[in-house]
Amino acid sequence: MLYHIYYVSLFVTFSFCLYSYRSLDPNFKWLLPFFGFCIAFETANELGWLIINHTNSWSSNFEEIMECVLFTYFMASLSSIQSYRKKVYFFAAAVVLLSMADMLFIQGIWKLNTIAIVLQALFILTLISIYYYRLLDKAEEGLELIKHPPFLVVTGLLFYFLGKSFYYTCFSYMAYKNNYHFYLLAATLPGLANLMLNFLLIYAFLCFKKQRKSQYNHINN
Repeated sequence: MLYHIYYVSLFVTFSFCLYSYRSLDPNFKWLLPFFGFCIAFETANELGWLIINHTNSWSSNFEEIMECVLFTYFMASLSSIQSYRKKVYFFAAAVVLLSMADMLFIQGIWKLNTIAIVLQALFILTLISIYYYRLLDKAEEGLELIKHPPFLVVTGLLFYFLGKSFYYTCFSYMAYKNNYHFYLLAATLPGLANLMLNFLLIYAFLCFKKQRKSQYNHINN
């Protein structure tokens, strides 16, 4: 049930992103084609088009690596410090190489690469922690975080990657042990994390739209 709600939420999030596209900061505009890809990917999964060798795990492995790269780029783009961004890209490259090593030599391409997924999630969570520290340390007086789009998106990513890291940390052990409680977890946690991310993204898009409208009215007045 939650998965189907999440699937519908992809279309809703894509629609709001399209509606607010002209008002978005350049660092956020890539989210429109990204959600277009997510819709196509999930639709192909639903129709069984990505099943090869009796599994679609191979496609999920590549999708997770792509997602890590894109969200790393986004987190780095929130900083104006060039040296910091270079360090982020360096460590991101290391994470991608380790993920490829997991796929090719450890867990294999036909199995879900839970080691790589957890590593990617922990890396993004580290970037999120650094963002929060710098934001709280250097935030401008009067900044309303509840209406600050970067903060909203990063908070959505926090919920998303916390849920993902916890879920996949348990996955390898509990799934193969046929643990009943894991199936309850599998049915709720990923869906809730995705919904929280999409909700905060929609709110961030609307904040961008409202801010641009306020700036336009201020100029005309």
